[in-house]
Amino acid sequence: MKKLDTAHPTLDDPALDSIAATFAALGQPSRLKIVRLLLSAYPKGLPVGEIQKELGIAGATLSHHLDKLRQVNVVMAEKDRQWIWYSVRSETLKYLIDFLFEECCTRNQVVEMEEGCLDC
Repeated sequence: MKKLDTAHPTLDDPALDSIAATFAALGQPSRLKIVRLLLSAYPKGLPVGEIQKELGIAGATLSHHLDKLRQVNVVMAEKDRQWIWYSVRSETLKYLIDFLFEECCTRNQVVEMEEGCLDC
């Protein structure tokens, strides 16, 4: 994911589409469980068989979910002999959190009432 200047994002900014796609992928409960499980094994990650055993997800379904998470750069796969290990891309999760909090409290300012505003 490229760094987004979020000072005043526009609705047609391509980076926002990428961020929205990532949140959409994380919005599926099984995928969120996968990410949380992989975070518990960070930074090494887990082999596919261990993820399947821990979460009780069928192999084809798990493969689909991992592929979706890989497409949005939330997880990465690494082959180690006969095993494929998945781990979380922490920089992607940090980017999402930074994006959410970048504008935090920027509109918290004292609003002064105009003179005569409360006159009846």
